[in-house]
Amino acid sequence: MFERPVVHRYDDPVDLIWLHAAADLGLEIQRSAEVFAAYDGKGTLTITDASHFDADDSLAQMIFHEICHWLVAGVRSKHLPDWGLCNTDDRDLVYEHACHRLQAALSTPFGLRAFMAVTTDWRPYWDALPEDPLRDGDDPAIAVAQAGFHLARLPPFDSVLTRSLSATAAIADAIRSMARAPSLWSVTCSRHRLGSLLSSSEDLRCGSCAWSVSGKSGLRCRQHKPPSRNAPTVCSDEQACERWEQKLTADDCAPCGACCREGFDLLAVSARDPFRKLHPELVQLHNDEHVVPRPGGTCVALDGDGTMATPYRCRHYDTRPKNCADFEVAGDACLLARRRVGLSR
Repeated sequence: MFERPVVHRYDDPVDLIWLHAAADLGLEIQRSAEVFAAYDGKGTLTITDASHFDADDSLAQMIFHEICHWLVAGVRSKHLPDWGLCNTDDRDLVYEHACHRLQAALSTPFGLRAFMAVTTDWRPYWDALPEDPLRDGDDPAIAVAQAGFHLARLPPFDSVLTRSLSATAAIADAIRSMARAPSLWSVTCSRHRLGSLLSSSEDLRCGSCAWSVSGKSGLRCRQHKPPSRNAPTVCSDEQACERWEQKLTADDCAPCGACCREGFDLLAVSARDPFRKLHPELVQLHNDEHVVPRPGGTCVALDGDGTMATPYRCRHYDTRPKNCADFEVAGDACLLARRRVGLSR
């Protein structure tokens, strides 16, 4: 029988991506059946062997999870066993939940939220997370997760996580069409070439989106980069991303009113603006600038609540300040205001 020397071995490519991520962050990964996951506070992270994983667990997911533990516990937790957290009772449950929220927030934009989901014991909390796991709310884990997310956007974490999640998503993009349930790859999500997840509706196109606008270089997307000469272009007939929004018209102002409420902090009125003489009772001096005040975030001249019965209406629309008259429906500022009040993604 012919025997040959075996000099190479097959390694899971996604595991290699995250082993490299761990190494770049100064972590050495060891495997042992004696623990499920344990960190010694000196740079060695021990993770159980594959025989103790659920069928939808992976080494990559476990490494990502532990990095998120590090982030929510704070950068200095690298020098503490188990990131300074207790894993034998519920005293640090808030940090565990914050870790889950951070995992979801970081993986979702890459279409990997389900792929990088936490293991069995923690799934009820994970499965109940909202679409935006970092949105303000009553759960004390949110603030901790938000702090962890801020840290994740700083060196050295930002480049390592972005590279690793992008590489994992690239593999998912390559094999998704060939993966069928129950393969974990089948639950990854496709992304638009500009980075956002694709819309769940294959009928929506970039050209019909409110965020697309014609420029010298063609149709460009205002969602993915501020308007500039180098803004990314899109094709009108390519499938839209999840941020698609129907094009806006003046008829959409009545249920919106974003520009007149929390979309912007104040409305400046110039010295030459007729509004100052017509409605002096509505103009105040603020930091040496004349403004129309917005107590509670809403302009004092705004009526209504955006419902069909009482739509938003300006009491002085015909004589409104010049800044208001110049405000362009569906312009960059309009869409920014809508995003700030939660009407756009």
